[in-house]
Amino acid sequence: MWVRFKKLFIDDFNIISHEKTLYVSALILFILFILLKLIFPPLAHFILSKSGFVLDNYYSLVTITFVAIIPALIGMMYAHILLNEKSLHPLPPNEITLAIKRNILYMRMIISSFLSFVLVLITILLTNPVPTEGWLRTLLAAILFSIQAPLVSLFIGVLSKNRVAGVSLSWLWLIFLIAVPFGLLVHHPWNYLVFCSPLYWIAWTWIVPSPLESLVYGTIAVFLSAVILIFLSSRKLKEPFG
Repeated sequence: MWVRFKKLFIDDFNIISHEKTLYVSALILFILFILLKLIFPPLAHFILSKSGFVLDNYYSLVTITFVAIIPALIGMMYAHILLNEKSLHPLPPNEITLAIKRNILYMRMIISSFLSFVLVLITILLTNPVPTEGWLRTLLAAILFSIQAPLVSLFIGVLSKNRVAGVSLSWLWLIFLIAVPFGLLVHHPWNYLVFCSPLYWIAWTWIVPSPLESLVYGTIAVFLSAVILIFLSSRKLKEPFG
């Protein structure tokens, strides 16, 4: 099992390494994080001195939104693999069983979640999006954000039939990220519009002061993510391999 897991990871990584668009996107995101860390404090001080506007109040909003982009990028990488797995990993049709398809899919879900978790955790340590919360809440948020990576890959890989449609759905998912700032900024009843997004509940899990409310919101995020993942993975397993 471990040998197959390792081989799949190496094969997929070799495929992803040739995706220049994803490299550029990751580089841009990294530069934005650095700029955010270096420029935001003096910029906030300057604006406060000139206008009295407290830009620091929006630091968490901006950084949480950026953190939410990381699992989306990882998910898009693996969506590319799902859309092209027949040509990328050619296997004789008589060797493709439901068990093999299930194992490959589940391993990719685990790998994408793990990669996302590592990158999200590093980013959180560098930027400290929610300084008021301790390490336990931060760890929970990192885990919840990480499980969005396989959700994104399945959303794109299942609902699109070719690379062009996959690119369109990738942009659509990036628009869905508006659920994070929108949900944190607006009040009832407008926030009802993003109640169906796990990202909304993850953001509130991270920043809400009450531990009990955080647990409730985290549970909702897990439930919504699980429902979507189960639905999409079942659809994927019913498709022909590749």
